[in-house]
Amino acid sequence: MIPKYIKLLFCIPFIIIIGYSVYLGTVYSSIPETITIHGYGNMKDNYGSKIFLVMPILMNLVILLFIWLIIRRPDKIKFTFEIDENEKEKTYHITQLALVIIAIFVTIMMTPLSFSDIVYK
Repeated sequence: MIPKYIKLLFCIPFIIIIGYSVYLGTVYSSIPETITIHGYGNMKDNYGSKIFLVMPILMNLVILLFIWLIIRRPDKIKFTFEIDENEKEKTYHITQLALVIIAIFVTIMMTPLSFSDIVYK
């Protein structure tokens, strides 16, 4: 069973995504049709359509779905240490809380910060 506070904390990434999506929707028409797409490693910067601004939102939703599946079934995680029966619930709650914190962090990194140079000019 998932504690209520875990469910409430897991809503934070979705609030961030909804807020960013609403903001992106309001400024979408003022963004140029062609935007800079930054490369990594040896890849050079390139140009692409502004529809690419939606991709981090979709990727973030997929990551959040994956994290939620793990939060729902922490008993399926193969821990690298032995869990005592008396400490099993506490270990699962700590694991779920850590996953929620990771979900919030990933959402903050993938949505608003990904396009600060394009959207927030």
